[in-house]
Amino acid sequence: MQKKVWIGLEGMEFYAYHGVYEEEQKIGGKYVVDVWVETDATLAEQTDDLKGTINYEQIFKVVEQNMKISVKLIEHLAQKILDDLREFISKGDKIKIKIHKIHPPLGAKVGASIVEMEDE
Repeated sequence: MQKKVWIGLEGMEFYAYHGVYEEEQKIGGKYVVDVWVETDATLAEQTDDLKGTINYEQIFKVVEQNMKISVKLIEHLAQKILDDLREFISKGDKIKIKIHKIHPPLGAKVGASIVEMEDE
């Protein structure tokens, strides 16, 4: 019987240039990204070998690379990250991503705008 575990990185912070408005793409802003993968890590538990689980360093590199490419919508950004993660995470594993755009320019104090996406 497979035992599923969640493996992830929370609170990855980036300064990036995403946004619909030209000002956002010039000035940039702070983003926080969380990624979780639900996988079967039985092999890693039994062998203490990284090959039996998800290497979260690879997750970080995918997120970091995508944060460097300016896009208008964080929904689009989340999908691009999911697509790139799927290159090394098996289709049977669930991926969840949450992107926080810290203090979006809305004319009032707002902690963050958020997009959360799940791919099964």
